[in-house]
Amino acid sequence: MKHLLTLLLSLITIASCTAGDPVTFVYQGEVAGIMCIHCTNKVEAAMKKLPDVQSVKITRNEKGGLPKLEIIATNARITREDAVKALGDDAKMYDIRSLKLVKAP
Repeated sequence: MKHLLTLLLSLITIASCTAGDPVTFVYQGEVAGIMCIHCTNKVEAAMKKLPDVQSVKITRNEKGGLPKLEIIATNARITREDAVKALGDDAKMYDIRSLKLVKAP
């Protein structure tokens, strides 16, 4: 049901935009296992392989929690499971704890 609602929202949004307007969706989550810039680069590169991803940013949580993951894409149907699959064998080292659509046009 959640995926259906997301798809419906994205179709309505796309239909309401004029040609040439970029339609972007923002996903946020947390990822465990990132210890250094090399880890950050590996996870960011894997997430950029997801369909229609425009940018990926991982930032340290200033309060001492897990690093924050932000994905900006033109795809309204990216899931946590998609992100885990994109990691491939590296999913043994890095754990995408959460990934939610937080902003849709």
